[in-house]
Amino acid sequence: MAKILTDEQLLHSYQKGDAEAFNKLYSRYKKAIYHYFFRQVSVMGVADELYQDVWLRIIKSSSAFNQQSSFKTWLYKIAHNRLIDYYRSAGRQPLYLVQNNLAEDDCEADKKRETAISQTSEPDTVLQEQQISKTLLSAIDSLPEEQKEVFLLHEKSGLTLQEIAEISGNSFESTKSRLRYAVKKLRQHMNQYLAVEL
Repeated sequence: MAKILTDEQLLHSYQKGDAEAFNKLYSRYKKAIYHYFFRQVSVMGVADELYQDVWLRIIKSSSAFNQQSSFKTWLYKIAHNRLIDYYRSAGRQPLYLVQNNLAEDDCEADKKRETAISQTSEPDTVLQEQQISKTLLSAIDSLPEEQKEVFLLHEKSGLTLQEIAEISGNSFESTKSRLRYAVKKLRQHMNQYLAVEL
């Protein structure tokens, strides 16, 4: 059985010229990084551009990686900084668009879940599950930018609050507060559904 290398070991191998090591790192994080951008900007073309830029930056600056943080934290810090650059250059705040044009990748898990539900559930249940998903996506998109980013990094990307604080350059307490407020607002949006399930 082949030993699974850590992100840092793979990056070190890539720095020594092993292109396959980079491919493995890319495979590990490609969906997560794309989803990070898409959920922030809601426009596939912009998400694609930002996504490609991040991987180019990883290639160009791989020698600058120091092991003071994990590769995952370093990767998301580069993604976070690229997103900030995008908003500055565009001279505007994030777009909060209706989620009718979600990328197929982003909905793959939801579609599988909906298919499973539709095969075993009544039409009313399927409709309610779809409505809950749409309401949740809309609620996430309505969060203030800082809260939305912390929530997505924590829930979707699995980063710890300490890692998110490092990525965004904020204090741990500030990051923790943003997540708490985000969860509180999402619960308020979802109250109608939570009450039904109790």
